[in-house]
Amino acid sequence: MRVAVVDDREDSLLGRVLWLQEAGHVPVGYSFDAALAETAWSTFDAVVLDGRDDRETPLRLGEGDLPDRYLGPRVAGHIRSLCGEDQPKIILVSAYARTHPELSLRCQEAGVDYAFDYLDVSTSSLFVRAVESPRDAGTRSPTDWRSAGFKSPPRIAEALAEAEASRAAIPLLTGGAVPGDVTPYDRRRLRERLGRLLPLAVYSSGGVRKRLLRNNELRPVLRRLLGLNSSGEIEDDIRF
Repeated sequence: MRVAVVDDREDSLLGRVLWLQEAGHVPVGYSFDAALAETAWSTFDAVVLDGRDDRETPLRLGEGDLPDRYLGPRVAGHIRSLCGEDQPKIILVSAYARTHPELSLRCQEAGVDYAFDYLDVSTSSLFVRAVESPRDAGTRSPTDWRSAGFKSPPRIAEALAEAEASRAAIPLLTGGAVPGDVTPYDRRRLRERLGRLLPLAVYSSGGVRKRLLRNNELRPVLRRLLGLNSSGEIEDDIRF
């Protein structure tokens, strides 16, 4: 098999490439930046993705200058957008890959086929088996979205695309000063669209009248989906 391995950590990348070589496969290693620039993905039988970019500065994307640490789903979406019928299987290996509901859904929406916790593939034999026979990982139980804080399943890929396209995304994410070129209409429009796409289970006190989600209700959800804290740096308690 010809296998691409994508990881921001050189030690993990080299180790997984070596494991695949020793098992008789033909691996090619990529950083996240190189993977997002690659176009020949249909030449691979499988792609193994790390989920999170732990470099000091997160990649920023789009009109909204949106910082994002979860580049595994970004790479998966890039691959799916380029390949026609010759689609490689995409395997994500990362902490909380199968237990964090919003981020698991983000990966599914991006086109990830299989997800493993990194502890599931911590040895060469387990890792190679996951690449060769990922169906053996088993299935996940359905997500209870109301328990996760949503009235219905969120449309995460669309919500992040809206934030990426809006100049109002940064003040919403950080709670900081609003740039002069961001109007009240920009902020309201973003909140309206995110409210439809991320249907949080919050209600007005004293009734069920619909209202816009507040910044402080949307902010923690967006940060969680992007792996950010208030300054856009690494969130120590969320690793995907």
